[in-house]
Amino acid sequence: MHSLIYTILVITGVFFGLKLAYVLCTAVVLPATRGALYVSTSRVRISAFVDAVPMKAGQLLVDVGCGDGRVLRQVGRRYGVRALGYELNLLAYLKAKILCLGCRNIEIKWRNFWTADLSDADVVFCYLFPDVMADLGAKLKSDLKAGAVVVSCNFPIPGFSAKRVLRPGNSLHNDPIYVYHF
Repeated sequence: MHSLIYTILVITGVFFGLKLAYVLCTAVVLPATRGALYVSTSRVRISAFVDAVPMKAGQLLVDVGCGDGRVLRQVGRRYGVRALGYELNLLAYLKAKILCLGCRNIEIKWRNFWTADLSDADVVFCYLFPDVMADLGAKLKSDLKAGAVVVSCNFPIPGFSAKRVLRPGNSLHNDPIYVYHF
């Protein structure tokens, strides 16, 4: 009986510790993320994006706020492109690094994308909060080369007209996905 209680306490402590780590990792980066939390993009939404934006081997996809790297992995598998992800949340970064082990052409940086040079990107993927979209638009306009494609989940980039607006069709994941051509 004592071992059962001990096991339950250990499991509860591990879960509490993981939750505390999540909260701390989120709180530390709040000034930079302006409230955006690490939330994984659904597979339905990633599939809609990957189907709508074909890429060629040798191109570079950049995911600004890559979370666990699932967009990078899906695009890498499908198109064999180089994929670069930026993530500030330490827990999400570590998860992405682990999940992307052995994935060729995928690089994940624990770094703020606002200070990165995105000029080599052929495609930029983002799932950010509306508070940062105007600033993101200005950064992309100054950094990206002509012909680059930007994909934004849920929130439009103010001042830019989307070439396409995707809706995955699943009622749970039917929020818009904006596709821009710069």
